[in-house]
Amino acid sequence: MWGGKGFYKGMRIDYLYLNANKYFLGLDFRKEEGYRLLIELVKKADVFVENMEPGTLDRYGLGYLQLREVNPWLIYVSASGYGQFGPLHRLPSYDIIGQAESGIMDTTGWEEDEVDELYRLPDYPGDWLPSTMAVSAVLAALIYRERTGRGQYIDLSQAASLQRFMYHFVYMSASGRLKRSGFFDPFAPVSGVFKTRDGKYVAIAAMTEGQVKALAGEVAGLVEALGDRWRVFRVVQEWASGKMLEEVLEAGRRLKVPIQPVMTDIDVLRDPWRWERGSVVRINDRLYGEIVVPGPLFKMAGADIGVRWVARPVGYHNKLVLKKWLGYSPEEADGLVQRDVLGYWDGQPGNMPPPGWKAEEDPVYQGERDEV
Repeated sequence: MWGGKGFYKGMRIDYLYLNANKYFLGLDFRKEEGYRLLIELVKKADVFVENMEPGTLDRYGLGYLQLREVNPWLIYVSASGYGQFGPLHRLPSYDIIGQAESGIMDTTGWEEDEVDELYRLPDYPGDWLPSTMAVSAVLAALIYRERTGRGQYIDLSQAASLQRFMYHFVYMSASGRLKRSGFFDPFAPVSGVFKTRDGKYVAIAAMTEGQVKALAGEVAGLVEALGDRWRVFRVVQEWASGKMLEEVLEAGRRLKVPIQPVMTDIDVLRDPWRWERGSVVRINDRLYGEIVVPGPLFKMAGADIGVRWVARPVGYHNKLVLKKWLGYSPEEADGLVQRDVLGYWDGQPGNMPPPGWKAEEDPVYQGERDEV
């Protein structure tokens, strides 16, 4: 990952912050003791989330209809590529498959001037966006349970979730008017990404009549080009290419037209506004030391929603979880490890304690105290 640079003290960097504030139990539910342990945890749970091939957990006695019998208030989420029924539901899926099958990929790239290209959206929106939809569904189910006293089953499809992020839905096919339009918005008077004289990129969006009028005072030929997206793009590009990035940004501030630089990930990390807001924070984690992580996406009055601890290796909280929720002693947990009911990271790359870590000196690992 990232040329071998994606690890920090034995742990994958993204894994560290994506799994903050979680407890990590390594349990083999295929064994009878492991199954019984999981059932006892389910009895105390609000939400159960699984991401396996449809029908897998039913075969192990862990499907929704089975778990509902032990916890009628349980909210159960099944997340898969195509949902739990239908002709595609048994097929596997990954981010790029979801992007293709949902139709999102067909909205990217160019379809003008003999250029016919489309692209995979970077990073993994096929994972992030459906996960966000799952969170929304869980929150709705919690409110439903509060009002009715009943639990809920949530069948989440990756492809269907991504499809909901297509603002136009069937507009392209029905109208024949909208083609793939690269980095500018075909519905806006002026909206696109432009290259400046010093080789930087800047996003410009003049959406209101006042903003277009203000920008037209600076950009020669803009008024005459309005209505033809390619002419608009070319005249604005000609204007931007004759200026340094800072000159274009200054024009935006002066004209009150939204203009911002295209930032790299390093730019985002170093941005003072994000540090001031807490969108990027530096924490001192008990296990991994000082580390910079994304902060909360939003603020809530009177609520602490910050990062209390980053991810731990799989199985790290075995003793703590069993003691805290089920009243097991450390010796009982050790017995479960010896019988291969509980397990640990077992030297898995990217899922390791930091160098120099000693199990006997870690009270949280030993189940003697909580993380916070």
